[in-house]
Amino acid sequence: MHVLVVGAGLTGLQTAFALLNKGAEVTLVEAARAPCQGASYCATACAGKQVPTQIASSATLMARLKARASNTSNLQYGSGASVRYAGFISAMSAARAPEKYQNREQTLQALAEHSTALLRSDADKHGFELQESAGTLIVHGSKATDNTTPSLECFTAIEPSLNEAQAVEGVTIERTTTWSSSFYAKQLREHLVARNVRILCNHRVTGLLTDNGQIKGVECTTPIEADAVVITAGRSAPDILPAECFGNVPLAPITRAVYNVDLIADHGRVRHAVQSEDGRMIVPLDNFLRLIGHWYLGTPEHCNMDAEYQALWALGVKLLPQAANWSQGRYLNSCVLSSPDGLPIVGASSRPGLYLNIAGGIHGADFVSAYAEATADAVLGLDNPFHEALHWSRFAS
Repeated sequence: MHVLVVGAGLTGLQTAFALLNKGAEVTLVEAARAPCQGASYCATACAGKQVPTQIASSATLMARLKARASNTSNLQYGSGASVRYAGFISAMSAARAPEKYQNREQTLQALAEHSTALLRSDADKHGFELQESAGTLIVHGSKATDNTTPSLECFTAIEPSLNEAQAVEGVTIERTTTWSSSFYAKQLREHLVARNVRILCNHRVTGLLTDNGQIKGVECTTPIEADAVVITAGRSAPDILPAECFGNVPLAPITRAVYNVDLIADHGRVRHAVQSEDGRMIVPLDNFLRLIGHWYLGTPEHCNMDAEYQALWALGVKLLPQAANWSQGRYLNSCVLSSPDGLPIVGASSRPGLYLNIAGGIHGADFVSAYAEATADAVLGLDNPFHEALHWSRFAS
């Protein structure tokens, strides 16, 4: 079976990898000059988190009605975004119903466990380097009243870089590890090329080829035919797909700030990820650090990136002042597509022969292995425990 995967970012590469391992012939089509551009260029992911973050907290009907025009707990937005993405916010509010929230929590926990197992199994089997942290240290600015938060001194032996941390009263540790999904994506590309997978860059898809209602390929520089087409095109997916292909579910871009800074040459390696109480993180990646901020609703030009960049710089100076030259970093951003409930739209579309792995949202990189496996199983007609939970029809009820 020949499958055409549209989009060669992290999601597309992982989807091609899953299809290839299940016996399909795969061709990747990418609009950019090279794979792993856009959000995949600076992506960082978490593995092994026991309670994955949801895009918004659970709320009763009255609380959901009151909160439509204000921030939710894990996605920042203001009045401009409320107008620009009104349909998305309305659908997100509906998804905050307690029963839906609880069901989604179970799905997220299962996805976290399964994706981590898949990722590490594939890494062992194919020799991928994950650049994993040794765990995540969460710093606290005040002492716990019940003395359950150990003091900073308890952790400087395992993470000496925290010796110079400012205004930190205690630190707790989570088993959650961080890993460079952008570095992993580059290894995926090399692996696929070594297995003779074609990656056609500078090929912008402008439409779909149909034959009696069946999707048979894509329109681009040169039309390309295939037995099935999978769209993994990130933010550009809605430009390719008619909205009815994914049930007219309102999708929206979400953005977070990224700050990369090199470690000082004679500084010891930082082994643990460090997270502030408000959720921003410092992630160790070989010889540099990557700081990642909060998620905002909207594209970078519509979000207050300058304030978020300043907050990331201040976090680095506060927690690891001696680790890097904080004035010499590089400011980036990661903008991805999200569905209103934070889970992706994966599986068969409303068109025969057309499949989706889009709108991965805040966990798109975290659970990329599980999402890709579910996509491949849908294309090949195989059972998968996540098919129902990730299909767009969940919004129809």
